[in-house]
Amino acid sequence: MSTQSTTQKTPIVDKGLDAQTIKKLPGPPEFTEELRMRQETDGVLLESFLIYEPEHQATWFKDEVPLLGALDFEEKYQPFLERRGDWTYCALAIRHLSNDDAGNYMVNVRNKHGEKANHVRLSMKDENAPTRGGIEPTFFRKPSSRQEGKKLHLECEIEALPRPDIFWYLGTCQIEEGEKYTLFRAIQPSNPNIHFVRLTINDPSSADGGNYVVKAVNSVGEKDCTLALNFGGEAEDEENVPARIYEQPLLLQPNPSTLVLEAHIHANPRPKITWLCNGDFVKETEKKVAHLEAKAGEKNKWVATLTITNPSKADSGEYKCSAKNKWGNDHTTFNLG
Repeated sequence: MSTQSTTQKTPIVDKGLDAQTIKKLPGPPEFTEELRMRQETDGVLLESFLIYEPEHQATWFKDEVPLLGALDFEEKYQPFLERRGDWTYCALAIRHLSNDDAGNYMVNVRNKHGEKANHVRLSMKDENAPTRGGIEPTFFRKPSSRQEGKKLHLECEIEALPRPDIFWYLGTCQIEEGEKYTLFRAIQPSNPNIHFVRLTINDPSSADGGNYVVKAVNSVGEKDCTLALNFGGEAEDEENVPARIYEQPLLLQPNPSTLVLEAHIHANPRPKITWLCNGDFVKETEKKVAHLEAKAGEKNKWVATLTITNPSKADSGEYKCSAKNKWGNDHTTFNLG
């Protein structure tokens, strides 16, 4: 499966003004261009930029229905609305892409001066389009695991043309079929370009924990995806560690005018940290400052903090710290009453 945006990429704003002049103009939201689609490893981004200084609020719709997904790493949708230099970045990330994601997307942005809408149509590749170039491998359904008695199945679906070669790895070591592992593949009857692939681990134990990689290769390109399995034991491979919270989070008050929310994370590579309050992104200001640093003396251990200065009743709510890297994600919560 592949995606395409059917909206023409035409600038909305062309006033011959530099950014410093534009951002000082008061007025309703104004986009710099139509929403555009950018393909990412785990989905797509629908994105544009806004001008003008006032604070913006954005609501996303698909086929006129509001998208109400929670803003954490486990959910389907993740909106972004953040300052980037002289502009405001406005985007929607759509993860775990499937044919059901085709449709008309719209974002409605408001500020105290008014509102503005921007839209794009997301469609899957036309089945009648010429296929001489083939289809680069794409994960139609990402790897997932399921238990069946004394067998653990790792399964996914890959779209590709011509038929791809499939390779499974545990870390960097290629998996070969044998007594421990069974390999299986088939095609989807309704679409011969969708390939169902499965790795079965027989009699799984804690020793089988780690990062499993499935790789698809054909003449058009290649793509891989990772599934981290953790059976509760300590990770043996410190070079590839899924991000996870490994200790109880701390709520500290070093002095009467300061609160510190602290989370401890085990991860390699360095995790990306996102803070939310009551489902909304926490915007860094002089009052709220986020920080991430390596834990002294401990390999692949990190300390993520959110410092709140002069806390008041307005700062109360449920705070969530989300940690993510290429191998996995985790989160923890804090309740400020």
